[in-house]
Amino acid sequence: MTTLETAPAKTRTTARVADFVAFVADKETERVLKSFVLEQAMPHAFIAIGGVDDAIEYLGKVERSPQFLMIDLHDSNMPLSDLGRLSQVCEPSVQVVTIGERNDVGLFRSLLKLGIRDYLVKPVTVELLIRTVNVSEGRVSDVNGSRVGKMIGFTGSRGGVGVTTLALNLARHLANETHRRIAYVDLDLYSGAAASMLGLKSNNGLADVLQNMHRLDPQYVERTLVSSSNRLYLLSSEIDYDDKKPFAAGALKRVLQILCNSFHYVIVDIGRSQDALAEEAYDQASRMYLVTDHTVHSTRQAMRLLRHIEGRDNNPQTSIILNNPTSVTGGKVDSADMIAAIGRPVIHEVQFETKLLAMAENLGEAPKATGKGANTFRYAITRIANDLTGQRDEPESGLLKKFRLRRG
Repeated sequence: MTTLETAPAKTRTTARVADFVAFVADKETERVLKSFVLEQAMPHAFIAIGGVDDAIEYLGKVERSPQFLMIDLHDSNMPLSDLGRLSQVCEPSVQVVTIGERNDVGLFRSLLKLGIRDYLVKPVTVELLIRTVNVSEGRVSDVNGSRVGKMIGFTGSRGGVGVTTLALNLARHLANETHRRIAYVDLDLYSGAAASMLGLKSNNGLADVLQNMHRLDPQYVERTLVSSSNRLYLLSSEIDYDDKKPFAAGALKRVLQILCNSFHYVIVDIGRSQDALAEEAYDQASRMYLVTDHTVHSTRQAMRLLRHIEGRDNNPQTSIILNNPTSVTGGKVDSADMIAAIGRPVIHEVQFETKLLAMAENLGEAPKATGKGANTFRYAITRIANDLTGQRDEPESGLLKKFRLRRG
């Protein structure tokens, strides 16, 4: 049975996840799309008058993006820029088809480079839609390669520098503030802290998928994820310390590839491990963050890790985050000296917070949203998120700037 929903895009609020969603500029195209959906007996569909902005608003209200998304570019003065904004809230697995009135080869090629599956020139017909959207196979006819998410790795120069604290709060920020769909993978199979910091219980999903490489498919991997919210999911394990599980080479690589097909970002908490899983994570990373602190040992290890990570074939861009996991004491390496030794600037120095983070981690909750410490930490996470997504930094408030200068 086909469920066809239509409503003015600016007034419609929906929680249902539709398989086929379309925003078009005119009634005639809307009529054709309705005919197509009914003829194909698609189980759930949503069609509305609107454009890119309406699609962005819609996607922000549903738990998960649709399988097919059709966007009319009639009212878009800068279609490439508008679709770039759409991609920030649209899961990589969504198959996007655009509609327009310009028979422009240059525009068509630019759209394909963005990951758009096809561009249809009006007038649109049911026959054209049938040739474009293969409902029985669940895919748009191949024109270009599909868009995938990015695998982001976090590692530390030594234990206790705050890798999980920073990586997990970055994941929360991306899911809650920028509406990305995030998968967080904790590679510490025995004592990873991510589950408890999210207030969740691990289901040993990571160990399961790594041991069953022959069964790996998107449905199986997704069943092993534990949901923290409708945009943040965890893949972890807490296996017994005497349980030595063998993992086939390439198993983690395949898991990460599957996750990248469904999530905007796959954040992998590598910690300070240098085992086979860590090596596979380094090889798959499109971006790496190395967390260090004000100690001689961390400085030396950061230099070694940079060479190790960037010396591989994929050569992931690696950024340094300087953290202060403990209070300021004498004898620590000065920031300028550490940067000079490493030969790389830090993207941000995270200040020490006495109570905020410890309370949040013990309660399995996000850090509280108010107070001087909360503002300082939130600004740090926002800076890291903006570095990752390419957004411009928000200006520091006067209070934050004075606090940062006072802390040195």
